[in-house]
Amino acid sequence: MKVSYFSDKGRRESNQDFVTVRDINDDYSICIIADGMGGYELGEVTAELVSENIVTFLSNSKVKDASSIQKAINKANLAVRQLVEDNGKKTGATIGGILINQSSATCFWVGDVKIYAFRSPAMLFESTSHSLMNRLIRNGSFSDRNKAVKYKHVVTRSIQGDVEHSNADFYVVDEIRKGDQFLICSDGVDEVFEKSLIQKILLEAATMDEAASQIRRKCEVSSKDNFSLIALSL
Repeated sequence: MKVSYFSDKGRRESNQDFVTVRDINDDYSICIIADGMGGYELGEVTAELVSENIVTFLSNSKVKDASSIQKAINKANLAVRQLVEDNGKKTGATIGGILINQSSATCFWVGDVKIYAFRSPAMLFESTSHSLMNRLIRNGSFSDRNKAVKYKHVVTRSIQGDVEHSNADFYVVDEIRKGDQFLICSDGVDEVFEKSLIQKILLEAATMDEAASQIRRKCEVSSKDNFSLIALSL
């Protein structure tokens, strides 16, 4: 497995994204991007706290599946709740991650960190963000996506101490193959790139490092937010 990643504050004063790429034992690796929520305080601290709690829980869990990932997220919620109580400040983070071994990859997300899976030349999967925009479109309040786009960055799920609103969604690739590619990116990348352009870059780049470099260069010019990306190639 080859991994390329970056994280940059972009035009913001600080970087509230936190990137984790780690082997948790001889069989499993985990990649996570946690994005401290805009408008809240302690974003950098919360993003790291959430990531570390998830990794620690899964490292010590005998079973590593969707159920254990949700339990890890619940554990992270408790840590955030304690942080809120200790500091008297509202805080939270959204996450996107992949737990991977030699045979399968489990994608999970809470909020608006995006995940893509590609099996050249096709896209296997694109995560659907937990945003108010997507909820309004889904329940029929808006038939025109362009009219709902102003609600794109209002998240409906996050890790902020409330377990009820932090249920993850999952996508499992049961039989991963050599050449499969996965991307995790924060909204600073997602706001710049249409999925078709990301797919084009992956198809044409000679290496995953080259693809990540192309994406970073464009984000440096065009992104208005923190921007982070993890790119995996099997």
